[in-house]
Amino acid sequence: MTMPAVVLAAAFASLGLQGVLLPVLRRYVVDIPNNRSSHAMPTARGGGLAVVAGIWLGIVAGYLAAAPVPWSVVVMALALSAALGLADDMWTLGALPRLGIQLVLGLSLALWMLETRTALSGISLVLAAAVATIWLAGFTNAFNFMDGVNGISALNAIVAGAWYAYVGWHWSVDNLTTLGLAVAGAAAGFLPWNFPKARVFLGDVGSYAIGMALAGLALWAAAAGVPLWSALAPLLVYVVDTSWTLTRRVASGQPWKQAHRDHIYQRLVAGGWSHARSAMVSAFAAVGCCAAALVTETVGPIVGVLLLAIGAGCYLLLPQTIHGDSASARLQAPGRRHAAEGAVVAPRNPSRAGRTVQPRPHPATHEWVSE
Repeated sequence: MTMPAVVLAAAFASLGLQGVLLPVLRRYVVDIPNNRSSHAMPTARGGGLAVVAGIWLGIVAGYLAAAPVPWSVVVMALALSAALGLADDMWTLGALPRLGIQLVLGLSLALWMLETRTALSGISLVLAAAVATIWLAGFTNAFNFMDGVNGISALNAIVAGAWYAYVGWHWSVDNLTTLGLAVAGAAAGFLPWNFPKARVFLGDVGSYAIGMALAGLALWAAAAGVPLWSALAPLLVYVVDTSWTLTRRVASGQPWKQAHRDHIYQRLVAGGWSHARSAMVSAFAAVGCCAAALVTETVGPIVGVLLLAIGAGCYLLLPQTIHGDSASARLQAPGRRHAAEGAVVAPRNPSRAGRTVQPRPHPATHEWVSE
């Protein structure tokens, strides 16, 4: 009963709390689209609050079902990531303070994991902690960058959470199964509110918390001895998309910190695909990475890495293969299709509660420096 209890508790908590929070979010936290957004209607953001609560309740369900996790560390890490995201949603924090807080949080989490799960010490521990810190903060931001079309974050979080639940069971990694199921369940509860039509966005509060959670699960798995390709498999799509996009912008002389719509999923939408179709391609690509990791366990790392490289190449070439130059030509002007992806319109007077909501890019349209 442990696995169903965790999933159901997380899913129903996330699903139900979203309905309670939505009227408040519509009044106080509204995303105003601009010319680089993938949506056309003002939409409430901050739905990640319910997702974080769902993860917590999933962890509680696991504890009651005799599958405890180091809840104090997990709850604290999620709470701090979510608090940082909520502050960014409401007041738009500067890039350097935001990144600094993420690095401090990542370092604390990395040191705890490495000291708990490994026998590293001295310079080895310092180097491993530095790499792990960059990974945790970096992927948290990558997840935030990729949260730009309806359903993409929830679908990928479901795939990743389910995969880590499997990895925890297959490799007998303590706590990984429970935490993976809690993330997958909470993301599944959020999905009906955001896919295929968005009534609420995840917001930085959700993307920072889920991003840190998934990066932490990958690090937890790797520190426990899980092969690296299996530890990273469901996250590779986001890593490849973000890395490739930034590399292309730098190589072409474009400011890498400037807001843009150059991610693969954004180019697919700009070329005419719906949000739903683009999000599902991303999720299916993540499933493909997990399948390649399974094959790697059987045939060896060389074949597995080759499969992943071929898959990555196909994914990166997808917009050009399907749409040719049309996607690039339409990037600067969201079309009618984006309006059709509609979301609930914000209150006519979003400042009536004493706070004027300033226009800002959707979380996915900015890089390290967004404002």
